[in-house]
Amino acid sequence: MHYYYDLLVNLDDTLWEFYEWEKEDAIIPVKKIPFVRISDASLQKILKYEVQFESEEVKKYQHKALVKNEENNPSFLLLSSTKNSLVIEIDEKGKIISRSKLLIEDENNVNELASSLKKTEFTLSIGKKIPVRHEFRQALAEKKIIQIELNTLVEKKDENKSAYLYYEWFGELETDFTNQIKKCKQELAKPYTLKMHDIASIIKISYKEQL
Repeated sequence: MHYYYDLLVNLDDTLWEFYEWEKEDAIIPVKKIPFVRISDASLQKILKYEVQFESEEVKKYQHKALVKNEENNPSFLLLSSTKNSLVIEIDEKGKIISRSKLLIEDENNVNELASSLKKTEFTLSIGKKIPVRHEFRQALAEKKIIQIELNTLVEKKDENKSAYLYYEWFGELETDFTNQIKKCKQELAKPYTLKMHDIASIIKISYKEQL
């Protein structure tokens, strides 16, 4: 069995690219992890779908990883197609329960090392397609801030703040509270824009001023 040593994995609920990682994420320092080369087709399936391995095929990899300052050995497995790399965590039945991209330096090292390994073929059971994320993490976070604020305005029936945000967003007056909220929500459902960043910033500042 081949191993890779000393890398960070991010087992947050969402599979983030390395440049989107944040301090609050479930970032784990892995000291030792089983390392396998697989086909690019298999890796793409693992990235796009919910996948379960044949349990007997991955049994030897389970509980072999070492995590810094942890006594238990998690079932992490490092996969590389020589083009892309991914860390997965599997349960006792071989189902993938979490995934992590790698930092760029590890990604390059792993892909280079994988080129000297023989491919390992796994039997994969393909489940539901994983929803595709079209927007960066910051965009999703700021859209969530706006969504929460719109819901709060409705709950509190805050027509003054609603009218203010509407004008800042669209540069026009709208006196009907229902229409204000409706148009804001319709706009929020569209792809992220810099104007949404401005609105999220205004919302955050408004709460800081209340402190």
